[in-house]
Amino acid sequence: MIQASPSALSQLQQQSETPILAKFVAPHCSGCITLKPVLEQIARNHAEQLHLIEIDITEEPELAIDLDVRSVPTVVLFQQEQEIGRLVGLQPKQYYTHLVQQAL
Repeated sequence: MIQASPSALSQLQQQSETPILAKFVAPHCSGCITLKPVLEQIARNHAEQLHLIEIDITEEPELAIDLDVRSVPTVVLFQQEQEIGRLVGLQPKQYYTHLVQQAL
């Protein structure tokens, strides 16, 4: 998992045709901690087909505002610069798996 800044996300979006699963988190978010191993397992299962990045909204508030992230955890799936799916709040694992399957 990559800790991403706005410039790192933008660069990844421009240079990679692989879908990007961006997890927006905050230090106070217990759901974010619960979600971390779930997304890491999904990313391992699709290692060559998916980028997993983590963005701390307390460190990158402008990016969160630009992407309309209002609560954490929020997971956004990008295909290059286009958002193709979003899940807000802690959801069952199958929802995240289905979200990733849409892009593959």
